[in-house]
Amino acid sequence: MRKMRVVMILALFLAAAPSLYCEGFQYESRGKRDPFVPLVGGSRPTVTKLEDITSVGDIKVEGIVVGAQGNRMAILNGDVFKEGDKAGEVEIKKIESISVVIMIGGKSYELYLPGEEGGKKGEK
Repeated sequence: MRKMRVVMILALFLAAAPSLYCEGFQYESRGKRDPFVPLVGGSRPTVTKLEDITSVGDIKVEGIVVGAQGNRMAILNGDVFKEGDKAGEVEIKKIESISVVIMIGGKSYELYLPGEEGGKKGEK
């Protein structure tokens, strides 16, 4: 009889467990440390959010995504942007297959994916 109670209680707990842990959970990465950047040595980015960017040197193109209809989005400093988006002083003008054209302070720059075109950041 005791084993039956334990099994019933365990079954009730297991049935309710997913809703206890998952309901309403949303992970927010903004403001947290990048787990892929070493704690010791190596260079760490000092500016992460595009809203805080004042120099093209602070922007890192991490990826370019192309949708089924050809829509392109760029991952810059961990955030996803489409053409025409603005964040602080930065405006995304054009997204190509290996580069992103941005405008900062009235100047246009073309930023390449790492390993493409030497990863150059050049004024356009």
